Amino acid sequence: MSLFALPDKKLFFSKNDPDDLRLGDVVAVEPNLDSVKNKFVVVGYPDDRGIQANGGRTGAKDGPNGIRQILYKLAVPVSFQNKLVDVGDFSKPTELANDQVAVLAVLDTLNAHNNRILSLGGGHDWAYCDVSSFITRELKNKQRPLVINIDAHLDVRSDKNGVNSGTPFFKTLEKFPDQFDLVQIGIQPHCNSKKHLDYAKSKSVEVIMKDDVENTGIKSVMDSLVGTHKQQPVFLSLDIDAITASEAPGCSQSWPGGLTFNSVKYILTQMNRFSSWNHLGIYEVAPSLDVQNITQKSAALAAYEFMIQSLGSQGV
Repeated sequence: MSLFALPDKKLFFSKNDPDDLRLGDVVAVEPNLDSVKNKFVVVGYPDDRGIQANGGRTGAKDGPNGIRQILYKLAVPVSFQNKLVDVGDFSKPTELANDQVAVLAVLDTLNAHNNRILSLGGGHDWAYCDVSSFITRELKNKQRPLVINIDAHLDVRSDKNGVNSGTPFFKTLEKFPDQFDLVQIGIQPHCNSKKHLDYAKSKSVEVIMKDDVENTGIKSVMDSLVGTHKQQPVFLSLDIDAITASEAPGCSQSWPGGLTFNSVKYILTQMNRFSSWNHLGIYEVAPSLDVQNITQKSAALAAYEFMIQSLGSQGV
């Protein structure tokens, strides 16, 4: 029995106009994940147990459909047709840590079949599955993986008391010691303890604070990263709380003065400068906390940029 339930087709928006196709017109659903090969795959994690365990505001369980509702209304470049597949949402919750082990196996299959993957959270704890599968894929290809996390938080909390939305990069760093590079962009000092910052530095994590982005400029930040890491395959994790509250209020923790959406979009536009970009994860969008769908729109536009680069300029 599949761990995933197909999305409601009501989310697949259409104007019923062949001269004005939208993503909802061209996305296909596929219940048999083993048969999905060489596609752009959308997968959802409608779960915020990790956020609740970490004391955050819940609501991200509705994030995947909230993002889909906006995303599938966007216009379709010709190159997208017959390439976009939505395999649905994880739907068999038991115990969170065990669930993530099961989902990790599914992601390994999707990666083995040369798919590009868009993951929609859900809590950021699900990034552990996405990042782990990505790293495993690239290590098998004898590549050193690069993980970029756009976030207000380092998310390197110990999992000794259980999995939560603050543990994904602790778990990943402990699982793959010295086997990948991690860059954290947009980190906000009031969101992170000194102990967590010291841990990240002890693991050679490159931490770029939000103020560093503003003082240096996002172009300089990305030029430097590309100069160092351009030969590496990259995974990008976007925790939506990195974006300032006025542009992304609908998340588990939202602060004024975060990164602007334009800064985040600039990062996205530069990802094709790395050797490959096969996976984007977007996490912690909470529609029930949103204002005029602005957070969902930010997430959908980020997803769209990944699609453009994957299906438009690079192909699948």
